[in-house]
Amino acid sequence: MQKQLAIALICILLIYIFFILKAVKRKNMRIGYLIFWMITAVILIIALLIPDLIDKITKIIGFELPINMIFSVAIFIILYLIFNLTALISKEENNTTMLIQEISILKRRVEELENKNKI
Repeated sequence: MQKQLAIALICILLIYIFFILKAVKRKNMRIGYLIFWMITAVILIIALLIPDLIDKITKIIGFELPINMIFSVAIFIILYLIFNLTALISKEENNTTMLIQEISILKRRVEELENKNKI
């Protein structure tokens, strides 16, 4: 890879890290996701700084081409993220259902108390 391209990609990754930290500061991202994305950025920076690293890892693992390994790893990471987000959505749906039920119970009690006071 050309040095100019590597430098440009490292600059882009540093901007990426800046936006991640900014999202956490604004409380738009959980710390668990921050760790995941920061590890991803650091791994990409290391891969850019050590050009032959991907080729060596590809040969050690047994993939024929580096791009095959990169796509395989990316697919597994995406599947992990999808599973994690699905679990989070399910948990939030359960919390929303519980809150709706509690509000309905409280509304009913308030109405009962208002009706008692009218009598």
